[in-house]
Amino acid sequence: MPQSNDVQANLICNGIPLTEYTNPANWPFTVFCESTPDQTFQVKLSGPKSHYDCIVRLYCDGVLISSFVYPRHVCSFESTFHGIYLPGDDTKLMPFKFSKIELSEEDDSHPEQIAKNLGTVSVEFFRCTLGPQRPSNNGFVPSLASTSKLSERNKQASMIPHIIGLGQSTSAPINRSSIAYSTREVHSTPYLRFVWKYRSRSMLISAGFIPPTVSPLPLPDIQLQSPPRLTSQSGPSSDLTRQETKPEVKPKTSASKSLVIDLCDDKQPTKSFSSYENPILLDDDDDDEQILYSPNKLTQTSSSSAQQVDSKPVKLESVSHCITDVDTQLDQTKRVMAKTEVDEIDQKRVKQIVEWALQQFDASPIQEKEAHYLDSKLA
Repeated sequence: MPQSNDVQANLICNGIPLTEYTNPANWPFTVFCESTPDQTFQVKLSGPKSHYDCIVRLYCDGVLISSFVYPRHVCSFESTFHGIYLPGDDTKLMPFKFSKIELSEEDDSHPEQIAKNLGTVSVEFFRCTLGPQRPSNNGFVPSLASTSKLSERNKQASMIPHIIGLGQSTSAPINRSSIAYSTREVHSTPYLRFVWKYRSRSMLISAGFIPPTVSPLPLPDIQLQSPPRLTSQSGPSSDLTRQETKPEVKPKTSASKSLVIDLCDDKQPTKSFSSYENPILLDDDDDDEQILYSPNKLTQTSSSSAQQVDSKPVKLESVSHCITDVDTQLDQTKRVMAKTEVDEIDQKRVKQIVEWALQQFDASPIQEKEAHYLDSKLA
């Protein structure tokens, strides 16, 4: 609010002071405020005791609207300009309001004092000497700048959108006083002046007094895919059981199991399978090989080389169903083949023993005859 020496003033709208925007170059005597068409307002003043008789004058757009005086002996003052009282009625007044300005093509008939003060409300304090009291003149109605149109050639009028006007008559908060003071020796220059420059909101934004309103950007239309629903099953142990898919386990075939058949026995072949608990050891007269079983690998050792063969434990009961009736049909064929192979091996061994004996010893004629005899028998 404009203030100086404990004297302050406000524009009141609907019982609330209008928001004021200051300019550092003119503070604290000049402020800006926002004007809205058809909005009514009042001007309220307050101050301490003065050492001089004073007269306070209210100007709207450079036009003198009203005034009041307070003597020097008054401890403090507080006064409000509500509007203009109706002629001949001390209980009715027309409030001040902001109106839209009207322009015309005709030449401006307003004096220069009004033209250069368009868009302002001001209060001026003058020192004076008060005279005797007299009856107030209740028939005076000032002529506002809004009563006549302004010329489009008026630069100030073309720059402001609003002007001060009067509203519809209403009951006055207080009755107009019937007594007034006569004034003498009024100073020509005010010792204190407060000014409100009213402007539209768009003009205040352009001038930088009000930050621009940033409208939020519209949010893009994004459609989110809803997650798949989880099927739940209620059970005695838990309220929610998630269905889990387990990988399919293929049963092991009998191809990975080792089948050992003894071909050197006339008895019916016996089917044996290696396992962790019962390892199988095979002896062969030809190769003198030993098959040793370890928990992780089946190791086969011989005089010439060593080979490592992976073996897995097999349970007898789990593979018994893999033996089919085909084995029974092949038993006789395998016996004949096995017997033939054994006879051939025995003949070869006997022949090798005889040749070795002849090479190691000097045989006598009798011994040679016996050797030929054995050969003939074997042949």
